[in-house]
Amino acid sequence: MDLSAVADASARVAEICQRAASPWSFASVLNQVSQGAPPDAVQPQAGAATAAPGGNGGTDGLTSYLFGQRLGTASAGSAAEGMFPLAPGLGSGSGRAAAPAGWADALPAAGRPWAAAIDAAATKAGIDQRLLAAVTQAESGFNPAALSGAGAVGLTQLMPGTASGLGVDPTDPVANLDGGARYLAGQLDSFGRVDLAVAAYNAGPGAVRQAGGVPDYPETQTYVGRVLAYYQQLGGTP
Repeated sequence: MDLSAVADASARVAEICQRAASPWSFASVLNQVSQGAPPDAVQPQAGAATAAPGGNGGTDGLTSYLFGQRLGTASAGSAAEGMFPLAPGLGSGSGRAAAPAGWADALPAAGRPWAAAIDAAATKAGIDQRLLAAVTQAESGFNPAALSGAGAVGLTQLMPGTASGLGVDPTDPVANLDGGARYLAGQLDSFGRVDLAVAAYNAGPGAVRQAGGVPDYPETQTYVGRVLAYYQQLGGTP
């Protein structure tokens, strides 16, 4: 018996079990495949309202979601630095540090009613409250009734399939923020950098990997710049 093959199979099974507990990637893919989407055409991204050209954002194959390596938070930053070119002035922030008290004072008027819910969702997901607020501002302008032509819903513009995979009701503003925060945390886990995580939120993680950085889609480039600008206005460090 080839013991190395047995060990490899055991490791794969363990990895699948671990991924089954991560709804932001595994469950959302299975949900979409069960609805008839081809494995290589699933839409894992959350923010399809600002999706890149060629579809509702970037795509990853089912195989890459089941078996692709997901970098841990501690090592993702250094790995990303070696894999992806770093834009000037970026890369010193992780998107994980808790915002200081009073961060919400810098929110625009439309965002202040949602400050407590953003704070709670970001804290639960382990991400910077200011980064979630910046993504929410870019996605919907803090409008809980926002609905894109592609069908993305609510404050963080979750696609129905993504929301289902995350186990949230996208029409519930608090649940929408919770889902968006967890999806964004997943991108920070995978890429270890704020700019790449934001690009993946918009265009999909597959597009970021394929491009070796922020994809050159004009809409994604504009989106990333807008989110990072909002983040800096709130005192965050991209």
